Amino acid sequence: MPAARPAGQNSVSRDLLRGFVERVERIRAEKQELADDEAAVMAEAKANGFDTKILRAVVKRRAAKPHDVQEAEALFDMYLHALGMATEPPLFRFAGLAGIDVTAREQVIARMSDFVPAAGLGDIVVNMGGRPVRLVRDKDGAVQVHEVAESTLRPEAPAKPAGRRGRTDAPDVDAAGAEALGAEYARDNRPVIDNPFPFGDPRRARFDAGWRRETGSDGMGPDEDD
Repeated sequence: MPAARPAGQNSVSRDLLRGFVERVERIRAEKQELADDEAAVMAEAKANGFDTKILRAVVKRRAAKPHDVQEAEALFDMYLHALGMATEPPLFRFAGLAGIDVTAREQVIARMSDFVPAAGLGDIVVNMGGRPVRLVRDKDGAVQVHEVAESTLRPEAPAKPAGRRGRTDAPDVDAAGAEALGAEYARDNRPVIDNPFPFGDPRRARFDAGWRRETGSDGMGPDEDD
């Protein structure tokens, strides 16, 4: 009977295997370094009187898409109401005050038409009791109603931005262009942390300003001073 071959010899390439193992080890070391950096930031925030649990929740919220945040908040209110822990959800309360039957699709569409922004500033989508419709105001101030496919209401998640080792170049735009790009990201339902400009670049703040203007939020919740 021939002698057994030592594991790792001849059966596989030792150099190739070692290369894969070392790459994984290096990535894990970098992840640990990043985790240590985050822990240091949290410790500094705590020392300055901030609640780190809430701070983590804020970071998670800013990473979420605006539509997902709105949907989660609506469901949260609905669940609390179902358990008797909260008053009626805001939409139902508003509908009641406005004399709207929330089960009557045409009533809701007609009432929401009053809140459609001016032409070019945004739109409202009503998705209930049938195919979704988009309400937009034309240049003459009239509200137009267009049916839309449900697939267009939830765009595919954008590609994740490259990490610190492979970040792509920032867009070649001026400050005004950066602000317009922020508004475009908001309309595409992308979170504010997808800001493509590096920290320290003055266009980063202008991008955030455009995103806030389009969504009416800074990604941290309602603006108290607005």
